[in-house]
Amino acid sequence: MYVEPKDSRQRYTKQCLFSSFERALQDKPVSDITVSEICNDAGISRKTFYKYYSDPFALLLAMQDDLFAGLGERLAELPPDVYAISSAIIDFVAEHRVVTKAVFENRGEGNLIDRVLDQLYVTYHESWEQANPDMAESDVEFLFHYVTSGWVGIVRLWLFKYPSMDVDEVKARADSLMKLTTPHA
Repeated sequence: MYVEPKDSRQRYTKQCLFSSFERALQDKPVSDITVSEICNDAGISRKTFYKYYSDPFALLLAMQDDLFAGLGERLAELPPDVYAISSAIIDFVAEHRVVTKAVFENRGEGNLIDRVLDQLYVTYHESWEQANPDMAESDVEFLFHYVTSGWVGIVRLWLFKYPSMDVDEVKARADSLMKLTTPHA
């Protein structure tokens, strides 16, 4: 959990609900998970659940917000190097595989994937422009979206088709593909 409430009871409740929901997500999609199931596993009353969330989809959105904050913290420590960013994103997904897979299955308003891509652009586009001075600004923008969309595709393929693939192999494949397709980013 990356965004922790200051109140210890709220922090405990949030952690219990997040953990319970994540366990449920290992076996079924969010649309098949009930509030009762989450509460029973977490040892939390339904009334307490509804104090914080309207339904399991709202809980997933809160978990997306939490993941977004965590990834933001991780990316803030990195240089604008495409290989370092790629490796950090893949490591982060590996640490949060179950929730990330649920996010891919439930694209909607405030989606984590879109927010991450927007944040990456805001954070790194200027550095990419500086690293590629011979490219037009619009070409750098296209390059940026090409590379970041590739990361999303790699992560999606890994989570859904090759879930047993080792994280280091996923990173190596992403790096080799980027070397084939990116000039200086």
